[in-house]
Amino acid sequence: MPNENDPRNIFVNQRYEYSEKSKPQAPREKQAEPQERSQRPADDYQSKVEEMKRLAAKYEREGEGQLVKDIVYNVIEQKARGQLSNEQLKAFANRVRPLLNAEQRARLDGLVEQLLKL
Repeated sequence: MPNENDPRNIFVNQRYEYSEKSKPQAPREKQAEPQERSQRPADDYQSKVEEMKRLAAKYEREGEGQLVKDIVYNVIEQKARGQLSNEQLKAFANRVRPLLNAEQRARLDGLVEQLLKL
């Protein structure tokens, strides 16, 4: 499971748990060969890239309102499970802030202010 203390994983943990639950569990009979292990990081990276593309397309269709709703829902759920603290939320916002323009930063600040109160 991804490092739960890393604020960059705020929304990744939930998707990771969901994908693990939806996979059929086959008994492991042998360990992966060294060649397979070296290919896993690339496959994992590709799957993450595809997931990000899928999410970007989804929120491009559904809009910012749905994105904010999903963020709020995930924050509430993770705080309830003790997997997200206000410090992690602030750290995540501070990492994202330099990537945004002034208008987006103002919206992010407003959203983070609301999320800290939850």
